[in-house]
Amino acid sequence: MQARSIGTALGVLLGSLLLAPPGSAQAKAPAAQLVELVKAYLAPDFSTGWDAVEALPGVKWAALPPRSLENCLPDGGCFVRQGTAAIEGRNLVAVATGARTIVSYVYLRNGSAPFGEAAVLEALGAAGVTVELARCPAKTGAGGTNWYRLAGSGLSAGVLSIQTRCNGRACEGFALSHGDQLPQLQPQQVSLYSEQCAPGAERTTAANPVDALADLLHGFVPASGVKGYDWKALVALPTGVQWDTAGPKRWDLTTLRGDPNPMAVSGTVTLGGRPFSVLASGDAGTAKVVYIEEGGTGHPRGEHVLGIVYRKGLTIALAKCGPVYSSSTNNWYRMTSAKTQTVMIRQSIVYDGDIVHESYELRLDGSPGKADPRDRAPGVNGCQ
Repeated sequence: MQARSIGTALGVLLGSLLLAPPGSAQAKAPAAQLVELVKAYLAPDFSTGWDAVEALPGVKWAALPPRSLENCLPDGGCFVRQGTAAIEGRNLVAVATGARTIVSYVYLRNGSAPFGEAAVLEALGAAGVTVELARCPAKTGAGGTNWYRLAGSGLSAGVLSIQTRCNGRACEGFALSHGDQLPQLQPQQVSLYSEQCAPGAERTTAANPVDALADLLHGFVPASGVKGYDWKALVALPTGVQWDTAGPKRWDLTTLRGDPNPMAVSGTVTLGGRPFSVLASGDAGTAKVVYIEEGGTGHPRGEHVLGIVYRKGLTIALAKCGPVYSSSTNNWYRMTSAKTQTVMIRQSIVYDGDIVHESYELRLDGSPGKADPRDRAPGVNGCQ
C-alpha cells in the first residue's frame, strides 16, 4: 500500500462515516459550542486515555476498546476510536487516533453547513483563548489548512488545525492535539505550507526533509586526511544542529552498540519539519562518531536518503548487512570521494506498516564499528 497523507488517510476513514446533512436547522452561535469542546480538550486535567474523550461535550463515541489498524496512520496513530458529534444543528464525524493506551489527536469532519474559520477564531477569542497562526498555505489565498497554537488562562497549550479545502473543493475539518509542537507534515506537503505567516511576511517553505537529511549527513563527512574533529570544530560545522551549550561531557555509551568512547555532546535539529536528535561521541580531544535519530512518528516508506547523498558526490558501497529481521534493517555502507575522508555509515530502518523510522551511525574515522556475528557480507543470504 502506498503511503498516504494524513488528510487523505483520515478523509477516507471520516468520509465513510459522514452522516447525511441535517435539515434547515441554523445555529445562532455554532462556533461557541465548538469552542467549548476545544476548551474541554485543553483542560489541564484532561487525560490522554481513550476513555477521556468521553468528556468532550456533544460527542458520542463507539464502545471501547479502540480499534487496531492494520497499517498505522501518517500521524503515528495505530489505534482509532470513532464517534459522532451534534453541535448546534450540525452533525460531525469524530475520530480519535493514538497508541494503545494514549490518544494523540482528535479529528472532526463537518459534512453540513460550515461553521466558518473566521467565526471559530472569533469565538475562541471571545472565550479567552489566545490564537497564534503558526502554519499556513505558502500561497496566500490558496486555501487548504491553517494551524493555530492555542493558549489561555486555565488551559494547557494545544494546536488546532482548520481545513477549508479538500482536493480543491470546499470542506471543513478540525484537528486537535496537545502541546505547542506542530504536527509533522508529509513529504508532499512540505512545499505547500509555511511557518512564516505574519502579515506581509514572505511565506517561505521548509526544505524537503529528505534533501535536508542528506545535506546533514554530507556536512559531517571530514575532508580528506581528517579522521575526526576536535569538539570546537564539530559544533562549528554549518549543519544547523543546536548543540548542548555545556559542551562534551562524560557519558556511558555502552547501550549504543557498546560504544567505548568516554565523551559525548548531544544536540537537536529540525529538517523539513521533522525533529532529529543528534549525539556525537569521542575521546577527550576528538569527536569520532555521530548518531542521528529521527524523532516524531517516522515517515512514509519510499525515501532514499543515501541515493541523494550519492548525487552530492560521495560514492556509496554496501559493506555489510545486519542481522535478518522482518521489521528492520541495519546495513553498513562505505562512503568515499577524492575530497573527503572515507567514512562508514550504518543506516537503521524500522518498519511499521507504511511508516518507517530511520537512524544513522556515522563513523568519522572510517572504522567499521562493532562487529555482529550475524552480519552478512554483500551477496550472502540476501545481502544486497
